[in-house]
Amino acid sequence: MGGVIAVLVIVVALLGGAPGGISAERTAGDLKVNLSVGKDAYAPGEPVAIRLRVTNVASAPIAITTYSGQQYDLIVRQRGALIWQWSHDKAFAQVVRETSMPPGETLTFNWTWDQRDLQGRPVEPGAYDISAVFMGAQRSGPRSVEAGPVRITIGR
Repeated sequence: MGGVIAVLVIVVALLGGAPGGISAERTAGDLKVNLSVGKDAYAPGEPVAIRLRVTNVASAPIAITTYSGQQYDLIVRQRGALIWQWSHDKAFAQVVRETSMPPGETLTFNWTWDQRDLQGRPVEPGAYDISAVFMGAQRSGPRSVEAGPVRITIGR
């Protein structure tokens, strides 16, 4: 019986049904940036749950600098064309802010994409690439760190 359960767990993981869905990860300096999406296939109109996690993987606190009130962004593309962007209808204060991030601390940002484009129209069935950007920077690193893309399919 235990062998059957083990085989089922492996099959579910291979088919993408494992908890946590699909993800992409990138490390830049002392920051590990992880983008995850609930699953790889959605019905038309089904909300898409998206999570960005940013972790200080250093053994000491690090200074994070942001150059506006925007800490993150989310981008959805289809065949390279911009379909939707979280920040497209938002304004952000232009202020430089530095904060300390303790070792092991994780910042978590959650979104739900409603499968609509920049004009508010429902998107067509097909494959979509989702990327997330953390807009914080370490002194010696890039001004932002992008994770992804992860690909989802919206079915008919």
